[in-house]
Amino acid sequence: MSIVITGASGEFGRLAAASILEVVPAEDVILVSRSPEGLDEFREKGMDVRYGDFDEPESLLKAFAGAERALIISTVSVGEQRRLQHSNAIEAAKESGIRQVAYTSSVGIHPRNPSFIIPDHRFTEELLRNCGMEATILRMSGYADILANAIAPQAIETGQWISHSGDGCLGVVAKQDCARAAAYAIANDGHAGAVYEITGPELLSHRDAAALASQMSGKPIEYVTSDDEDDGKDQADTWIGPFTMADLLSSEHAIRDGYSAICSHHVKMITGRQALSLREVYAAAGIGA
Repeated sequence: MSIVITGASGEFGRLAAASILEVVPAEDVILVSRSPEGLDEFREKGMDVRYGDFDEPESLLKAFAGAERALIISTVSVGEQRRLQHSNAIEAAKESGIRQVAYTSSVGIHPRNPSFIIPDHRFTEELLRNCGMEATILRMSGYADILANAIAPQAIETGQWISHSGDGCLGVVAKQDCARAAAYAIANDGHAGAVYEITGPELLSHRDAAALASQMSGKPIEYVTSDDEDDGKDQADTWIGPFTMADLLSSEHAIRDGYSAICSHHVKMITGRQALSLREVYAAAGIGA
């Protein structure tokens, strides 16, 4: 059985590639990337590394050739480009003879969810429901790693944790747990047709996350939030990395409004291991050390 992992050069793809070796032999894995030259460590382990670009459908047909299953990791683009990329990948998988696909979606799939990422995932999930292949949907919660490696350290330094999510909750999850769950779901039988909520073990608000960071670091942190719909609109077009401030605010408003308040034990159901807690992710990032 040959299994494709797309986006294998990205952080998630690398974690999934490492995790899948816990389940299947290296020679059964095909890693697909726009930058295959960066995957020599996996090639040396016996994995088949191929070039494939979601913007070049013909390259995907070659990259997917001979595979039976595929883990399609959602791209980082947003909007029309991402939808076209996902359409290209799903169509290429079908034309290549792949029988089963797993896809990394998002928690909070709902037509009224204000988060900017949700429409693309709803679109892709609908494609998968009608593609003729067996599909496994993995709806990922927000990454605990972002809190541990970026937001919490800044809050510890400044003494403030600024959020527009109020006291809304989400089941923050370690990226490693997401990648392992995705790898196990596509490599093992019994997951076709399933929809999983890939979350951490508990629901927490950003206020809770700030309090935990304060407790572990021994530094006071004030939780600063606003429920004002207009707050931040004057900076809506400001770019922070690949996203605008409006994009980021929409995701925090989704948390505030309850769309992200989902917690499951599906990580353990799929992998046999309990998902890491936020405390454990903080500790691994050096908070409180």
